[in-house]
Amino acid sequence: MISIPISFLLASVFLGLGVLTFSWRVFPTLTRCLFLALFCVMSLEAVLVGLRFAFANYTFLPLQRVLPVWIAPLVFLSFASLAVSQATLGKWLLVNGVISAGLSVALFLPVPFVGYIDAVIALSFTVYAVALIRLWSQGRDVFTQSPIELGALLSKLLLAAIAVMIATLIIDGLVAILFAQNRPDAAAIAISFASLFFLIASVALIAVGAKWKPGRSRSDDPYVADEAKSRALVDEARGLLKGRGFAKDPQLSLTRLARRLGVPERDLSQAVNRTLGMNVSQFVNSIRLEEAADRLKVSDEPVSSILEEVGFLTRSNFYREFQNQYGEAPGTFRKKAQSELSRSARSSS
Repeated sequence: MISIPISFLLASVFLGLGVLTFSWRVFPTLTRCLFLALFCVMSLEAVLVGLRFAFANYTFLPLQRVLPVWIAPLVFLSFASLAVSQATLGKWLLVNGVISAGLSVALFLPVPFVGYIDAVIALSFTVYAVALIRLWSQGRDVFTQSPIELGALLSKLLLAAIAVMIATLIIDGLVAILFAQNRPDAAAIAISFASLFFLIASVALIAVGAKWKPGRSRSDDPYVADEAKSRALVDEARGLLKGRGFAKDPQLSLTRLARRLGVPERDLSQAVNRTLGMNVSQFVNSIRLEEAADRLKVSDEPVSSILEEVGFLTRSNFYREFQNQYGEAPGTFRKKAQSELSRSARSSS
C-alpha cells in the first residue's frame, strides 16, 4: 500500500515548490499567483490520495476526483500567463474556469459507463497537454511577459511539465485498468511508485530552483555613464517593440518592457532619455506612430482601425501625438503622402 510518508511528504514538497515559484519576483504577480495556486491544489490532491489509500478514508473522494480537472488548466494558464497580454489572459482565465467548472459537474453525472470519471480526467489532461505542446512549439520567444534571458529556462520547464502530464496520463490509465480488473492492491502499489517518482522529480525542481539565480543583469553595466551601452539597450528595445510587435499592446508599461529586456526600469528610462531625449512612453508612442504613418501612406484603412491596431487606446491621444510628431493631422498626412506617391509613380512611368 502507499506509505504515509510518501504521500504527505509529496504534499509538503508541492507546497515548497509553490512558495519557491511565488518568490521569483522576476515574474508578473499574476503568474506567481497561478503557480502558487497550482502547487497548492497539487498538494491537496496528494494529501487526499494519501488519506484514501493509506487510511481507506473515502470521505473526501468526490473532491479528490474533481481536483485533477483544475490542475491541468492551471498548468496551462501558469505558463500561458508569460506569453499573452493581461487582457488576453483575463479572457482565458474566465473561459478555462468555466470549462473546469463544467467538467467538475460532469464528473457527478449518473453515466452508466465504467471508467467514465477516468475518461473525463484523461480528456482534460490530453487537451491541455496538446495546448502546452503548441505553446512550447512556438519557441522560447513566446514568453513575451518575462525577461529575454529566461526564455530558455522557461522552455525547458514547459517541456518538463508536458512530460509530467503525459506520464500522469499513462499512470492514471494503468491505475484505471487495475481497478477495472478488481486489483486494488496492485493499483495502490502503482500509485506508490508514481508518488515516489513525482517526489523525486519535485525535489529535483526545488534544488534547481533554489540554486537558480538570474544571470548577470545588464543593469550591472553603467548605462548612464556609457553612451554606447545606452544606445545598445535602446536599439534592443526598439527591435523588441517593432520586430515582435510588442508596441502594439495597448497595456504595455515601463515595468513590462523593462522586465522583458531584463533590466531595471530606472536603467531603461535613463538610457532612453540619454539617447533620445524623451521618456519611455514617448519612445513607445513614436514607434506606434511610425507604424501608423506607414499604413496611412499605402492604405485606405480607416484611421480609427489603424490607431487601435498600432496600440493606442483613444482617438484623442492618437491625434494629439500624431500632430506633435508629424506636424499635421492623420487625414492630411495621408492625402499628401498618397499624392506624392502617385506623382512619383507617374514620373517614373
